[in-house]
Amino acid sequence: MSFSRRYVFMALTAAALLSQPTLNASAGPLPTDRPVTLEECVSVALGEHPRLKGAEEDVNAANFRTEQAASTFWPQASIGANRIWSHSESAARTASANTNNLNLNLSWDVFDFGRTYYTVKSSSALASATVKDLNAAQQTVAYDVMDSYYNLLKAQSLVKVAQESLDNANGHLKQAQAFFEVGVKPRYDVTKAEVEVNNAKVRVIAAQDAVKGARVNLNTRLAIDPLTPLIVQDRPQLEVLDKPMDGYFEEALRNRPELLGLQERLRANQLAVKSTRAEYLPQINATGNIGLTKEDNVSGTFDSNTFAIAVDLPVFEGFRTRARVGEARANTLSTRYKVEDAKTGVLNQVSNSYIAIEDAKARTEALNVSVRSARENLDIAQGRYEAGVGALIDVTDAQVSLTQAETDLAQAFYDYHLAHTSLLRSTGKAPLNKL
Repeated sequence: MSFSRRYVFMALTAAALLSQPTLNASAGPLPTDRPVTLEECVSVALGEHPRLKGAEEDVNAANFRTEQAASTFWPQASIGANRIWSHSESAARTASANTNNLNLNLSWDVFDFGRTYYTVKSSSALASATVKDLNAAQQTVAYDVMDSYYNLLKAQSLVKVAQESLDNANGHLKQAQAFFEVGVKPRYDVTKAEVEVNNAKVRVIAAQDAVKGARVNLNTRLAIDPLTPLIVQDRPQLEVLDKPMDGYFEEALRNRPELLGLQERLRANQLAVKSTRAEYLPQINATGNIGLTKEDNVSGTFDSNTFAIAVDLPVFEGFRTRARVGEARANTLSTRYKVEDAKTGVLNQVSNSYIAIEDAKARTEALNVSVRSARENLDIAQGRYEAGVGALIDVTDAQVSLTQAETDLAQAFYDYHLAHTSLLRSTGKAPLNKL
């Protein structure tokens, strides 16, 4: 590497060390007096999440390691000072001398055939990999919040379904009691309606407990108090697929931070091979020493200046360099296989998410029809019962069918949201443009 290239690389390294990735600022504490949006939740999570703070410090540590590696490019200087007391005695004479010494030591690795250059570039690639790790952590935090948000919405929608079923069951019970009191219907209808009410109450309790669990899960993903009574705003619109599956494949291979981080580590290992192979070659070092010596009771000082250029050629190191080169090559091959395996995993995740979206969409469309039909069946059964020509069991069966259809519809609707979130996560796309 020429001297001009060396100095340019030193300048670029210094500039790179000054650049630090930043997160969006937190949107502040989430309000509890109104529904919060998904965007607000993601912003809060990205602002102060401890996992992201740790990932940021990993980036800082990697940058400092690059700076340590680059320090070899620069001359090294040190100052030493000492005072020596000496005393000697013999039969003939006694002598004492006190000496003060001050030394300035200079050293510079003038040229090492790329050893330091490739070490710095390898360390810089590892620093870039930690930035990708930070990006992956940001996306994981954001998408975990999105998953928890949609699961809370799903749980809340199931509470509404269960409460509607309970309200209808109470209406059936009042009607059955009224018919029984006038002697139109048997006691069996009353007890049947009571069973329906009790079952509906159990479903409401279970749905409400599911909401509590989903809210705690969202709060912990937000890194806030788990008991914060958050209310989340619904997202009634379903996102659309804007490209075929192979388009998402290309986007994933281009954007997934985990994959990009592995590719940076592969590059770092390839550069490490070059750095360790350079250990077979000589090193050229320049050293200098400027010294001042002053003895007590002696006027004046003694100056000493030494400058040297040395060439160090490794001849035999017990096969240490050979083993280091072999280790670096093995690490490179291992990382290359990890990259290929990661690509396969990414494509599998994209495929599964895409298929899940199509499945949830088809179920949502079919269940919308089922809900309309089940509601119509309930109205017919209810009308027949009120007219005295139908049985209560027909009404309760129709109510069970409607409740099941509405439950399945709510699950399919939010399964679509969750599958779309999974697809965005698998492609490495920035969630809600927050990164």
